[in-house]
Amino acid sequence: MRSTIYEFRVDGRLPEHCREAFCGMQMEEVPSGLILRGAVIDESHLLGIVSELRALGVSLVSMRPSNWPERTAPRPTSRSPKGTWTRGTRRLLRRPR
Repeated sequence: MRSTIYEFRVDGRLPEHCREAFCGMQMEEVPSGLILRGAVIDESHLLGIVSELRALGVSLVSMRPSNWPERTAPRPTSRSPKGTWTRGTRRLLRRPR
């Protein structure tokens, strides 16, 4: 399955304890807020990221496929061994009720 690198620009900052929810994404602080970049597997994954940002009360300014080549995409920031699930990943994949 081929993923697409997306760039999410948000207004404001994420507290350190909330960054776990976006494991595997690079976070770059810029004067206007924060840029998250990372691989998005499919539409449901994309919507899960948007939903998580909304749940954290962060304003999404823009969302678009990035022109970063996938081979230079940042490495995951999670300290979990490859193939394991973190609490943040499970929360992103959980369907709304």
